[in-house]
Amino acid sequence: MNNFYTLIYLNREIKEKIEGSFFDFAISPHKDVLHIYVTDNNETSRLIFSANPRETVLFLDFYRPPKKSNVIDFFEGLEGQEIIDMRLADKDRLVSIYFDNGQHLLFKLFSGNPNVFLVEDGVIVDAFKNPGEVKGEQPPEPEAPEFLEELSPRRSAKNQMTEANPLLPRNLLPYLIEQHDVDEMSPEEVKKFTDEVSEALLEDPHPRVLKTGDFCLWSKEWLDIESEKECTEVNDCVAFGYKNAVHLRRLHEKKEEVVQFLERSESQKESLIEQLQQADKSLERSEEYEKYGHLLMAHAHEKLHDGTTEITIEDFYEGNEQITIPLKEDKSIPENAEYYYEKSKDAKKSYEHAKQRLPKVKRELGQIKELLAEIERIDHLPDMDSWIKNNINTLEEFGYGSNDDNQATSPFRKYKEGKFEIWIGKNAKSNDKLTSHAHKEDIWLHARGVGGSHVVIRMGNRKDYPPQHVLLKAASYAAYFSKAKGMQSAPVMYTKVKYVRKPKGAAPGAVVVEREEVEMVPPMKPKQ
Repeated sequence: MNNFYTLIYLNREIKEKIEGSFFDFAISPHKDVLHIYVTDNNETSRLIFSANPRETVLFLDFYRPPKKSNVIDFFEGLEGQEIIDMRLADKDRLVSIYFDNGQHLLFKLFSGNPNVFLVEDGVIVDAFKNPGEVKGEQPPEPEAPEFLEELSPRRSAKNQMTEANPLLPRNLLPYLIEQHDVDEMSPEEVKKFTDEVSEALLEDPHPRVLKTGDFCLWSKEWLDIESEKECTEVNDCVAFGYKNAVHLRRLHEKKEEVVQFLERSESQKESLIEQLQQADKSLERSEEYEKYGHLLMAHAHEKLHDGTTEITIEDFYEGNEQITIPLKEDKSIPENAEYYYEKSKDAKKSYEHAKQRLPKVKRELGQIKELLAEIERIDHLPDMDSWIKNNINTLEEFGYGSNDDNQATSPFRKYKEGKFEIWIGKNAKSNDKLTSHAHKEDIWLHARGVGGSHVVIRMGNRKDYPPQHVLLKAASYAAYFSKAKGMQSAPVMYTKVKYVRKPKGAAPGAVVVEREEVEMVPPMKPKQ
């Protein structure tokens, strides 16, 4: 969303509003999101930075009182420092905010790991994400891309345009190419067209959010796509586009959770209906078992040899044809007859139960299909929340929200120990996700010296360690979900998440632990 040309205007607009203000505090109300509060003449503004690779963005938003509970403060050493400048790097997506104490915040708005670094004397002294990994390193330097005058004749129009200007918003180029038939142009014409659209970005911006959800600076003359919102300032449209993207993502996540549950329920009901529709076989078995009982009772006076497992007798129901009936070798003929009478009763009950249950299961399947159709039509998060609230009783009847369902849909196993939540990885990829989702002050545990699940104790806004009984319980879970499961007592290492890092290119689940402590605990399966 923060293309280089977007940042040109954002830098100007934000600088005009925050220069001369003072850093108040910075918090992270959501994962990968940093809110920086700055104050000037008793007026407070809020600078929002998203480090989510899908929604990397920087913009100034209206003031909203912060929720100070359950959050961590960042860059506390900047409190009270005056903002003296804000600059955008030359032809690169690096934005810096300078303070009067000589430090500056460097916003990296590209790559798969966007971040904010606190820089002093050319060295990183703190960071928003993974500070332990980058402290003491040099901050990223601007890398101006190469602009070609002669374009490769055999490359696609999109590649030719990015050769001429690598800073163009690539997500919009397919629309631009289609509208202006750039595919039909010679390399020289593509170069001329690229120069014209680049000049329009610099000289004639029309900030708007398209119906596609994309942010755009081109007018409809250049890009004829209907606008969702048009703005006089770039910052306002960036803010709108970001909030809209977050809204759609949260809507999708919430819908996906319910849809996956209902689709599982739908599949289960369809399988159950298929089974219940085979109930006639139970009735056939009931009749067969009853016949066995009658035939055996006709021979009740006969004695069996020890170890007899079957008997061949005449079937007077079928013209006295020979029939072989399996026997329980520890029972007499009358006792075997009684055994088959009981099996006949059970099979008949199964048939009657299936016939009674089938209409109910069919009604439930119909309900589930109706719920899925309703969800498909929901386009707004508040509507989704209201829908869940209105249908929660029906959903819970189908098992939605039960612990078994939560464990099935969650990427991690989750358990409660008093006020603390314990997360446990399910596999190597889940372990990676678990550790990356955890906060730097959370507690990380793993059985020492063997393969196993990563375990995290969620600490909220606490910076110390949890009570010993919580730590030992989580350690026993880590031992249980490892190859030390069969041991009477196993060593489990633990540390804070900020001391756990994943080397570049490492296999899923592989990490390096910079410091650790160890507890010996018995492996213990969590209670539901």
